[in-house]
Amino acid sequence: MKRIPSAYNFAMLLAAFAQPGLSFAEVQPGGFTRPQFEASRPPINNKTQPARAIHADLSAFADETWILPVRSSHLSPGQITTRTLDMPGLQPFFLVGEDPQSLAWLHQRATELQEMGAAGLAVVVTDTQALARIRAAAPGITILPVNGNDIASRLKIEHYPVLITATSLEQ
Repeated sequence: MKRIPSAYNFAMLLAAFAQPGLSFAEVQPGGFTRPQFEASRPPINNKTQPARAIHADLSAFADETWILPVRSSHLSPGQITTRTLDMPGLQPFFLVGEDPQSLAWLHQRATELQEMGAAGLAVVVTDTQALARIRAAAPGITILPVNGNDIASRLKIEHYPVLITATSLEQ
């Protein structure tokens, strides 16, 4: 009689290794396997999406001191070479810093930027006073403090101020 439990235990051990790899959810009591979980999700109804873009209410983030200072080590003030882009659907945006060149550029192009609905990213900002000076140079335009290193790498740019649209990169 002692041989049956030993053989049974050995067979159970082999059966565990013979099964294909189980996920963590499959070995948990009451866990869902991926196919069961996916079948239980409601279908996506694409007709419920709005016909136009919804813009985030940025007024909820009144206190931006938690993100400051912002430094973008891949970017510095300077001249850029205008070039064409092919990015259909891209909404216009611009990169600026707290330097005098950016402030003058913003002041000079504020009306044009506002008319095209461009949003601004302040990629070098030391404190709330610097952010206020940047925003004062282009009143009525949303300008948020953001690290611009990823954008700089993807668009292969080294300098700001710069305006990025669906068709061009320009200063």
